[in-house]
Amino acid sequence: MAPPPVHDTEGHELSADGSYYVLPASPGHGGGLTMAPRVLPCPLLVAQETDERRKGFPVRFTPWGGAAAPEDRTIRVSTDVRIRFNAATICVQSTEWHVGDEPLTGARRVVTGPLIGPSPSGRENAFRVEKYGGGYKLVSCRDSCQDLGVSRDGARAWLGASQPPHVVVFKKARPSPPE
Repeated sequence: MAPPPVHDTEGHELSADGSYYVLPASPGHGGGLTMAPRVLPCPLLVAQETDERRKGFPVRFTPWGGAAAPEDRTIRVSTDVRIRFNAATICVQSTEWHVGDEPLTGARRVVTGPLIGPSPSGRENAFRVEKYGGGYKLVSCRDSCQDLGVSRDGARAWLGASQPPHVVVFKKARPSPPE
């Protein structure tokens, strides 16, 4: 029996064919997830918008490896997925998420772009969506599964392996109208 599907804010199942904003489940906890430079302009790290009116960039989920049947495009709770921003960057590189150790602090942060020095497990880009309270939490399953939380560093909030988990909901991104 397949695990239950993940649902968006309108009650629809998340699909690998859709794009979704990742927003805090509770008001007053900042905006959606975006990309931002840490020290150098590239690579870009996954950060949270400080203004709750800003949705950030939409993401797309893809089943990771052969865990799901290729014809099943539904994103399910507790199954491995890959996540990427559905956006272009000045870095001219992939926007797929992976977990890496930050050179300055050693903190595990979610980074976009190419892997540098992959781990023996090769699972830096394996994530899960887990039901949590009134929403969902994102989990990194690099070596072992760890909750992803938001840690503040000055004016910026970064997504990484930290507690408490960042509780989120998924809002379907609508295509932009033609200009």
